Amino acid sequence: MSKLNLGLVFALLIVVSLSCKWLPTRTTKTIKGPAVDFTSPGKRLDVKVQLDQKQTATGKVSQGGGRVALTSADGSKFTLDVPANAVEADTTITMTAVKSLDGAPLANNTPTAVQLEPSGLFFKEMATLTIVPAKEIPTKKQIIFGYEGEGRDYHLAVIDPKSKEIQIKLMQFSGAGVGSGSDSEWATTLQLQADSANARLAQKLGELLQPARFGEHSNNVGEKALSVLNQFEDQVVLKEIAAAELDCKEAQKALQDLLYLGSVCRLMSAPLPDEFEEKVRRLREIVEKCKASAGGGSYQIVGGLDDWKTNTAVCDIMKPFKLTGAGTGIIMELSGGLSGTYTYGGGPFNAQGSGTYTISLPNGLGKPGTMTGGGSGQVTGDKVYTGTGTEKYTLTPIAPCK
Repeated sequence: MSKLNLGLVFALLIVVSLSCKWLPTRTTKTIKGPAVDFTSPGKRLDVKVQLDQKQTATGKVSQGGGRVALTSADGSKFTLDVPANAVEADTTITMTAVKSLDGAPLANNTPTAVQLEPSGLFFKEMATLTIVPAKEIPTKKQIIFGYEGEGRDYHLAVIDPKSKEIQIKLMQFSGAGVGSGSDSEWATTLQLQADSANARLAQKLGELLQPARFGEHSNNVGEKALSVLNQFEDQVVLKEIAAAELDCKEAQKALQDLLYLGSVCRLMSAPLPDEFEEKVRRLREIVEKCKASAGGGSYQIVGGLDDWKTNTAVCDIMKPFKLTGAGTGIIMELSGGLSGTYTYGGGPFNAQGSGTYTISLPNGLGKPGTMTGGGSGQVTGDKVYTGTGTEKYTLTPIAPCK
C-alpha cells in the first residue's frame, strides 16, 4: 500500500472516531485547542447575590414553550424564551432582578442580571435569555456570566455566537447576566476554575466565544471549541453513559449531560455526537426502568414558605403524593413526577391555592435533591387575603416504603 493510501486510511479512522465534529474540520481530530480537565475538582468562585424582590416577573411555560419578560427599575430588559418540548409539564418560572453581586471580577457590583427559578430546572431544549441593558455596555467590556443556585460556582456563560445581541443559552437555572470589565477584570475572569463539569464547559466556551464577539482571539475559534466539546464527551458523557448501564440511578445525569452536549453542538452548527438519538433513547429507557424498579424513589421532603412548613416522608415521588403542613392541618397534593402541579387546602383559616413544582436531582434518582414550587393562594380571616410565593424544599433519600 502506498504512503498516500496509508494516510487516507488513517484520516478515515480519525473521522470515524469523531463524535461531535465542527463543520469546517471534518477530517481530523488532531485539533489544536486547550487541554481541559473536566474531572478534577476546581477551585470554584462563589458570589454574594442580593435580589431586588420588588422587581420580579412570573410566567408559565408549557410543552408548547413560553416567554417570561421583566423590565427592571433602571429600564433594563430581560426576556426568557423557552422553546417547545423543553419542559415536560406546565412550569411556573420566576425572574427576579439582581440588586448587587459581590465577589465577581467585574468593574462594579451592580451588573445587569436576573436570578431564574425554580433553581435547578433542566430544559430538554436550550432556552434563550436576551438582555438589553438600560445603559449600553461597550461590547469589548461585556462580561457575560452565570452562576448556580444563589451564587455558587460563578463562571462565563454560553452565548449565541451568531447574535449581536446579548443572548445567553441556558439548559439549567439559576442566575445569569452581563457586567462591565476592563482588561484587568477580563484577565481575572479567564483564570476562573468552575467546579462542576457543566459549568467548566460553559466557562471554557465563554473564554472562546465572548472575546470573539469583539474580534479578539478569533482565530480558529471553531476548532478550539470542537476540542473542548470532544474532551467533555470523552471525560464526562461517555463515562456517565457507561455507568448508567451498570447502575440505573446514574442514567438521569447522563441523559441531561448528553442533551446538553447535543444542544451545544447544534448551537455551534456542528453535527451531533455519534448515534446521538439512539443514546438518548437508551438512556430514557434506563431512566424509566429505574423508576419502575425503585418505585420512583422514596424521600423525606422538608421545607416550605413562611407559615407553611412540612417534614413528610414520601414513598414514591414519581406518583401522586401528599405533603402535610406541620401543625397547620393544611394538605398539599402534588401530581407526581419531576415536575407538575399541586393544590392545597385546609387549616383553621381555610387556606386554598394551586401552583406548579419542579424537582431537581442533579445526581439522579435515589440521590439528594431539591424541589421548588410556586403559585398563588388565599386564607380567610376577617377578610380574604391573597398572595403568591415560592416554596423551597430539600429531598433526602430514605429507605423504600409503601
